Amino acid sequence: MVEPAENFAITDVAVDMINLQKELVKIRKEELVALAKSAKPRGSKMIIPAIISEGKDFIKIIRVVQKEGFELVVKASGKPHLTGMLFSTLDMNLVRKCPCPVLIMKPRKKISHSKILASVDLRVKDKTDRNMDRTIMELASSLASMEKGHLHVLHAWHVAAEKRLRNRKGVQAAYKSLSTMLRDMRKVEKAHLNELATEYTIDSTDTHLIKGEPENVIPRFVKSKRIDLVVMGTVGRSGIKGFFMGNTAEKILNNINCSVLAIKPVGWKTPVK
Repeated sequence: MVEPAENFAITDVAVDMINLQKELVKIRKEELVALAKSAKPRGSKMIIPAIISEGKDFIKIIRVVQKEGFELVVKASGKPHLTGMLFSTLDMNLVRKCPCPVLIMKPRKKISHSKILASVDLRVKDKTDRNMDRTIMELASSLASMEKGHLHVLHAWHVAAEKRLRNRKGVQAAYKSLSTMLRDMRKVEKAHLNELATEYTIDSTDTHLIKGEPENVIPRFVKSKRIDLVVMGTVGRSGIKGFFMGNTAEKILNNINCSVLAIKPVGWKTPVK
């Protein structure tokens, strides 16, 4: 029996697509090997493996991280969205779901990060959260030392629903108490920030305690100080299962235009299997 001509056409197209895919993988492998060789210091005998994996990009990357036990993923920022945001869909998926720290690099003329911001959250009391701040500080200070950069440490603090409290009629009588509470809170936040700065030998002029919502404070600070790299936590600290990235972190990332080193808490588990 002779097969219809269109069946031959479909088969031929399928074979061509398979061959094309194999050729593309071969080309990418050659490019990656060449790139790995160029990254080796002159005279070094270190081996930089080139890994090619086919499939959904961020899932494959995370699975390679899990299999090989990598401790850091470094990636150039993808094509910006039409909205002008720095991060692509792949970038955001890695920041949300990769178990190890992810460094998303903004394309720029200079290689080093001359201005680095460690964004910490000192309001929390949980041991995991305190460890998170110390991980942020350790990575940020190490990078600043290696790249001879200037390190800033920022803590944005606020009182939930403060504006609504001030606008309620019944609060006018308690306004003095509210102001006293805010002043006392600021003293406590300042003490915590000074303690952290002392631990990592950060000059007091480089520590910044700014009142306001983090999603507003941090982008403004990044822009005003021309920060090159922000080191920050990206997982919601509510402890709610299934929260891969905090709403605050997402808003911050959508409003900054610099490189970002995204940190997860110790023991955080990726949803990618």
